Amino acid sequence: MIQETSLNQHSSLYIYTDQNSYEPLARIDKRGNDPEKVMYFHTDLNGAPEELTDENGKILWECSFQLWGKRIHEIEHEPIKQNLRYQGQYLDRETGLHYNTFRYYDPDIGRFTQPDPIGLLGGLNLYQYAPNGLTWVDPWGLSAGCGSDSQKLAKPGQDLYVGTYSKSRAANIKSGLNPTHTPHHAVQNAVSPTTHGKGITINLRKDLHELTWTYRKPIVSGLSNREYLARDIRDLRKILSNAGYSREVINRQLSELIRQNKKLWKD
Repeated sequence: MIQETSLNQHSSLYIYTDQNSYEPLARIDKRGNDPEKVMYFHTDLNGAPEELTDENGKILWECSFQLWGKRIHEIEHEPIKQNLRYQGQYLDRETGLHYNTFRYYDPDIGRFTQPDPIGLLGGLNLYQYAPNGLTWVDPWGLSAGCGSDSQKLAKPGQDLYVGTYSKSRAANIKSGLNPTHTPHHAVQNAVSPTTHGKGITINLRKDLHELTWTYRKPIVSGLSNREYLARDIRDLRKILSNAGYSREVINRQLSELIRQNKKLWKD
């Protein structure tokens, strides 16, 4: 959520803790010709808003939640609506569900109301939100991770960066990593739903790239995009583990690889 506007010339602009975060920091309200009103979010451990205060620290709105986001009580000290919930979620007050970009989340049961778009590749529980609701978040409704994971992800031009081939290749040239690394497509070009340049890749050392199951190999017929990705994830996990990468780093980068491919297929 970036901005809300209404027919009565009222707008709300949302500011987040950083450009890669879904944890709200502030909200700037503007109504007609009135001066802007700046309010500040106070969040819990997983980045969900608990209070909204003015510039003097006066509490304007507060809410307490159970572990999976079910509302216990909500108090509006001033006539103000605050609909942000877990990171990336927006409350639909008519249904009580949380809009979570690609799916709806039901806080009463702590589950999504639609199955995982990627099917069983996302796990056996197709409706699971996360292993726990205290420190894990899923801003897109596609792949859960610890709240701080997005800030630890490899950046463009770094080892194991996940992004499009074009962006990764250009970043490697700029950072000087191009002689030793190559962006590896998780789904082979011939079966990918997009172009070579827009395909989602992970930046691998060239010696590790040569160990992948698709390196200079013919296309395996009869596999769907999801099946290709699932096989590639298993292959990469083994290769990276044998190369000495930590389990934390492997899980974080491969989870991002899954998330970006899911988003690509959804788009």
